[in-house]
Amino acid sequence: MKKTKLTLLLIISTLLQTRAQEFDGIFEGGIEDATTYLQAYANPLMQSLSNGLGNGWYNTAKPHKLLGFDLTITVNVVNVSSSERKFTFDENDYQNLELASGNPNLPSAVGGSSDTRIRAVAGRTISDGSNTITIEEAEEFDAPDGFDVEDLPIINGLPVPALQLGIGLPKNTDLKLRYASDFGAFDDGNLAFYGIGVLHDVKQWIPGLRQIPFDFAGFVGYTFLDADYEIEEGSASSDYQADGEIEIGVYSFTIQGIVSKKLSIFTPYLGLGYTISGSDLNVNGDFIYREGSTELTFADPVSLDFDGGSTYKINAGLRIKLAILTLHAEYVLQESDVFTVGIGFSVR
Repeated sequence: MKKTKLTLLLIISTLLQTRAQEFDGIFEGGIEDATTYLQAYANPLMQSLSNGLGNGWYNTAKPHKLLGFDLTITVNVVNVSSSERKFTFDENDYQNLELASGNPNLPSAVGGSSDTRIRAVAGRTISDGSNTITIEEAEEFDAPDGFDVEDLPIINGLPVPALQLGIGLPKNTDLKLRYASDFGAFDDGNLAFYGIGVLHDVKQWIPGLRQIPFDFAGFVGYTFLDADYEIEEGSASSDYQADGEIEIGVYSFTIQGIVSKKLSIFTPYLGLGYTISGSDLNVNGDFIYREGSTELTFADPVSLDFDGGSTYKINAGLRIKLAILTLHAEYVLQESDVFTVGIGFSVR
């Protein structure tokens, strides 16, 4: 895979737009086999996205003054282990799919490319529970490729960028807003990424801490990503036809305590907290299988949930502030470690 720009749109399009035809091949074996394959293929990507969404919210525990603000761009790079980049294609897990050629260790959605080919076997049966058809002709296709995380700098990981606005409110509180979209870049799909968070000075409510020379705040934040891409494959004369869309949703809820200390232009900070995250992938629409004059129609055939889990996390970082310009970097220890860098400007 060629080296590419680190954009969230690229990552999602890897799963949706650029792989739609390869997913079409997976469905040649029927709905059950396609579901089994997609669960193993997509799981590392969905886990990485849900882990990455809940980070990079702040770079200091000190809220803005009233109506002060900052605008910051961050990139959270989620570490992806070598074991998550591949999964083993075991023919015993499938009814109608088998290895045609190549290595059975196939790329996941974050596993790069391979030369492996898969075969939907001749004489395969497709059933909707009431009726069954037999498709006599075999079909071969390339195993779907994935996003190549090894092309990325710093750590081998998946980048999750965010554009964020912070606004100072009364009572030493910051409101934080996140938003991004594909801005019409998908010809046949949409992407939206948004979040809301609140950072509040806790030290002001604890009499014994008011005079201690550091900042102490609490933070809660929620982030959600939603994307979809249309699928339209096959024709009325083929043994398989799809007219639908792939949808993914990813969420992350984070609660943390934060301490920081301003030292000239430097502000080291430390956070400790808990994250709950998860994601889902749905294939909606009508998927039609036919043999002769008989056809079976499956509506909204795939619904997968990926439990991102609940995990404690600790992050340590450093902010540099030059006039209104801010630069920051941090490392997060959690179920999947995250490295974050950011640049922005901050006023008051």
